Amino acid sequence: MAKKRYRITRNDILLAIARGSPIIRSAFVVICLVTLVGSSFMPDQNLSVAQGSIGSGDNVLSETLAISEPEDKGLSYTVYEVRKGDTVSDIADTFDISVDTVLSMNDIQSARSLKPGQLLKIPNMAGIVYEVKKGDTVKAVADKFEISAKRIVEVNGLKSEEMSSSRTLFLPDAKLPSTTVREISGDLFKWPVRGVITSWFSWRRDPFSGKNSFHNGLDIGVPLGTPIGAAMEGTVSEAGYSPIMGKYVQVSHSGGWKTLYAHMSSIQVQEGQYVNKGDRLGLSGNTGYSTGPHVHFSVFKNGKAVNPANVLQ
Repeated sequence: MAKKRYRITRNDILLAIARGSPIIRSAFVVICLVTLVGSSFMPDQNLSVAQGSIGSGDNVLSETLAISEPEDKGLSYTVYEVRKGDTVSDIADTFDISVDTVLSMNDIQSARSLKPGQLLKIPNMAGIVYEVKKGDTVKAVADKFEISAKRIVEVNGLKSEEMSSSRTLFLPDAKLPSTTVREISGDLFKWPVRGVITSWFSWRRDPFSGKNSFHNGLDIGVPLGTPIGAAMEGTVSEAGYSPIMGKYVQVSHSGGWKTLYAHMSSIQVQEGQYVNKGDRLGLSGNTGYSTGPHVHFSVFKNGKAVNPANVLQ
């Protein structure tokens, strides 16, 4: 007669463990806990949420784990209404963006012109607006502003490196030229001397002829021999004498700017010399077409005279 084969069941194994030594029972409990905890970290990859549960019956502890969505790399905007006392710098700090961003996005030509109630467009990231020029490529623009070409493509939703001219792009992390920011902020130039304004940028009666003429600068009354400082860094483009201006110095700056200092008693720089802001150009005097010791100070933008008071610190 054939011997009957006995099949070991799960219950037999559990019973053997229960009757075994404390070490065997403890090892079994640890293995079960490790298996249970490990399974809770293996959600189905095809689901948008991962669900796990512990226990059974009416008293069940369940948990839903949300899988984070990929970060949105697109550009979005909010609208901010300017309040009394606001400055461009304050607004930039509030939205954690750069001053350049606020100025560029809203085409602000003078930061001092902000008015309560004015609406500003605020992007969700720092950067500037750029108008594409003929022949521009993403790489060329990225290299010019020292930013990521990939970011330009992502933020603007571009499909290729080629860009049509006259299109406007947002350049993330790019900055405006420092001269432009200083010009808009109204602190582009430093006063060449400190004194009393004896004649403003305006029409006036000529002190010699008595006829009305336009005075294209500021006359700043100072004692004879007062040091005259460069209003901005640049290169001395002229240094000489004329019957009208007397001894004078002209300095060329970036961005198409020039400054003129006239009626000096002495000149202490040479043509072609580079000067930093505040460097001494010479001493005040009374040479040329002048009625007393003073400094005539003129500012030009692309050859056109502008009111120095609007760009001085």
